[in-house]
Amino acid sequence: MSLLIALFDLSKVVSKTMKIRVGIALLGMWMAVSTTWAEAPLQLYYSERIPYAVADDRGSVHGLTATPAADAFKQAGVPFEWKKMPFKRQLVTLKYNKKRACGIGWFKKTERETFARFTHPIYQDKPFITISAAGNDAVGRHGNVAGLLQDKQIRLLVKDGFSYGAYVDQQLKFHAPETLVVAGSSNLEMLDILLSGRADYFFASEEEAEQMIEKSGHDRSRFQLNAYSDMPPGNFRYIACSKQVSPATVEALNAGLR
Repeated sequence: MSLLIALFDLSKVVSKTMKIRVGIALLGMWMAVSTTWAEAPLQLYYSERIPYAVADDRGSVHGLTATPAADAFKQAGVPFEWKKMPFKRQLVTLKYNKKRACGIGWFKKTERETFARFTHPIYQDKPFITISAAGNDAVGRHGNVAGLLQDKQIRLLVKDGFSYGAYVDQQLKFHAPETLVVAGSSNLEMLDILLSGRADYFFASEEEAEQMIEKSGHDRSRFQLNAYSDMPPGNFRYIACSKQVSPATVEALNAGLR
């Protein structure tokens, strides 16, 4: 209605040709707004991961990345629905622009920016540490990341398709450590792999490490956490959206985050 009032006001002071042009422009704006309101809720992907995203019995998701993401959508007035999805499927869905959807807690990487729209950061991790079985001196003796990754007597556990942030990813590529790659395993299952001896250690942020051990049911004394002198500050995490999500929507989310 406000758009029509604006059109009538303009008609008093512009030529007939200008009236037509303004009318078409305002009609286009009205149709764009109407289309946005009529769109189905955007799918918001998460993979359950303590303490970043945890679903409750009511279908809501909360955590260090889930809560600020949901708050940003609500603040922006963008309807959304949570959808649980393994990260690798999220990656494929956004990369090939299959859905009007976003994923939470992503690291921003140059190659990902070619196919995804990123919001402002929603969380910054504490620095990465490693988790290993208690008494694993082959891991514990190393005080820096470079020395750890150069040790071919120990095996790193990694998730297929995961990024561990720019610094660790770069170090992994440079040193090419012995690795065991798993697909679809939860962090809790990865703890079991450490205890089985199939791998020696894996990287996690400090807050994630403490929470996953607490929730695993294993006694804390069964694991050791090691920090490293050359590890930089923690990574920023973002909301990443497919190209079906408009730049205007991403800017609205950014405004909600601010």
